[in-house]
Amino acid sequence: MYVEWDVKTITAGDYTVEFDIKPEFFTKWIKTQYTKFCAKQNREKGISYTAMVEAFRDWFQQEMEARLSDMPDLGYEDQPVEHIKIAVTTFAFRNADMIHLLTQRGDLIKAEKWDKMAEMDKKINDLKNNDLDKLTTPCSVFMTFEDEEGVNRALQYDDAIKLDPDNLDKYKTWLDEFEIEV
Repeated sequence: MYVEWDVKTITAGDYTVEFDIKPEFFTKWIKTQYTKFCAKQNREKGISYTAMVEAFRDWFQQEMEARLSDMPDLGYEDQPVEHIKIAVTTFAFRNADMIHLLTQRGDLIKAEKWDKMAEMDKKINDLKNNDLDKLTTPCSVFMTFEDEEGVNRALQYDDAIKLDPDNLDKYKTWLDEFEIEV
């Protein structure tokens, strides 16, 4: 009875893990992987990206699925899981300042304070023009896994040395120098 209740009350948050992304990681990915990845996706799957961050999301998800699939099975499912699947990958950005200004702009519109709109539009444009890279660079990624095995491998990703110390480099290092933190 407890197992049935547990399965029926599961939420996406139960299988979601957050990983931090350093700005330098995204910048290096653009320089070293972006063009190659987009060409491969177009050639093999007919995918053309309209935004760089969409390509990064797909690359990151594919990379994480491959790395977690290489880890030893932890036994969380009835049958061993050979391939870890990520259901949803979502980025977070350092855009609180922009959201705050847009909220203020919305309040001005609701209050019909049209005289203040030009001033607010200038603030929004200044922020966009001065901090566009910061606003559009992912700082975290939230990955929701399809099963308990996947989420537990992700949670143990930082501890990969304990699971497979002979192959630490394949777990820890991305783009030849960066580490991902859970």
